[in-house]
Amino acid sequence: MPEGHVTHRLARNLTDTFKAEPLRVASPQGRFAEAAALLDGEPLVGAESVGKHLLVDFVPGTVWIHLGLIGKFQFTHVFPAPNPSTLRLRLSDGVTAADLRGPQWCRLITAAERAEVVASSGPDPLRPDADPARAWAKVRRSRKPFAAVLMDQAAFAGVGNIFRAEVLFRHRIDPYRPGTQLDVSEFGDRWTDLVALMKVGVRRGKIVV
Repeated sequence: MPEGHVTHRLARNLTDTFKAEPLRVASPQGRFAEAAALLDGEPLVGAESVGKHLLVDFVPGTVWIHLGLIGKFQFTHVFPAPNPSTLRLRLSDGVTAADLRGPQWCRLITAAERAEVVASSGPDPLRPDADPARAWAKVRRSRKPFAAVLMDQAAFAGVGNIFRAEVLFRHRIDPYRPGTQLDVSEFGDRWTDLVALMKVGVRRGKIVV
């Protein structure tokens, strides 16, 4: 499953490519057709990510996307889409298209629902508004292995198995060590490392450590 650096990079690319542009919004597959019709011709307000959730904002509402295990959101030059029966969503400004296939979900939600998605997610190491104290509060109370807490999206939004394994390895932490056995300085070091590692992932578009 894509980790948080993937959705953050997608949000940045969508904003850089389409912000304020009136877009053609279509669902060749048909499963998002009714919502696409409401958005067609509207300008993109912007896109952002919280954890593994991608939020694509228009005035009428937000397209909430979770890529899941097989979802792909790819940019291409506009031309007739290959295999349109697999294309859940296409955003296009007439020059560039962003094509979404195979997401776990793609839904049009209200501003209130969008706020709930953000509020219910844990602190995201890639967001400037992340509060690591919220993650520490979960870690210090948990008797679960720290490796398991790292994968809890209510504690570390966007962290997946690769970043989890890398942080544990870099800091020589037994993955079965309970969260209650970490002290706050150890937690702080791991959080700082996650922030740095995931930023590299966004910048390079892949996990390189």
